[in-house]
Amino acid sequence: MEIRLHVTDGLAGADYAVVLKGGSRTLVGEACVSFCDFEPGEVLTNLTREQVDYVWTLFDQANIHALDGEDFGTECCDQFHFDVDYRDPRGRSSVRGSSERLPQALKNAVSSLMGMVGGTQPVIVDFDTNPSSWPRDPYQIGDAQVEGHTLEARLSYGGGCMTHDIKAVAWGGWMESFPVQVRLFLSHEDFDDPCDAWITRDFTFDLVPLKLAYQAAYGLSEPGTTTLVLLLDDSQVASPQGARVLEYVF
Repeated sequence: MEIRLHVTDGLAGADYAVVLKGGSRTLVGEACVSFCDFEPGEVLTNLTREQVDYVWTLFDQANIHALDGEDFGTECCDQFHFDVDYRDPRGRSSVRGSSERLPQALKNAVSSLMGMVGGTQPVIVDFDTNPSSWPRDPYQIGDAQVEGHTLEARLSYGGGCMTHDIKAVAWGGWMESFPVQVRLFLSHEDFDDPCDAWITRDFTFDLVPLKLAYQAAYGLSEPGTTTLVLLLDDSQVASPQGARVLEYVF
């Protein structure tokens, strides 16, 4: 799978292009004219197989190949406009349109890519994994909360010379309580950062992969009626679960 997304915007003057390369599992900044802060060819983020599969699922659910050649036009001058060039083993399709004119399912898929450009990583749903299989360099959670379909976490760690890789992973399967619970941990790879500054940064994680996994297991329900309890691993929290307890409502 490969997705090229060209973003333009009349009011803010945005003009840039990114490419998600499924083979290398990277999101790359292809061209930066304005309203962007990357160099052409820069790897914006490295993805896992689960994250690439998630993006593919969104575009597949949007039935993008059936929309090939569609131009949904613009609605207003201040909206983002997207040119999407999508390829997978079944073919290649191109679709255009502004953020308010695209069909909702395709808008959701494009929004997932836009989120990754801005640093929002999809939560990885891998119930068969174990935290010991992931990088667990030290960090501290200053705050964590769920806003809409996003997990927001303020993390502090030592470093300052390298770009660290932080990922959120759901593991261990559904805990059959009411509401259903699921465990999450944060993987931290510091790439042997030699610096010792104390860094505090805000990270955001897309929770929709958990929503889709839940719906696959338990079926669809009316929007806003499902509560999923997230147990975010944090050894510094004094709770029986050893985790921060958060609620994700969808």
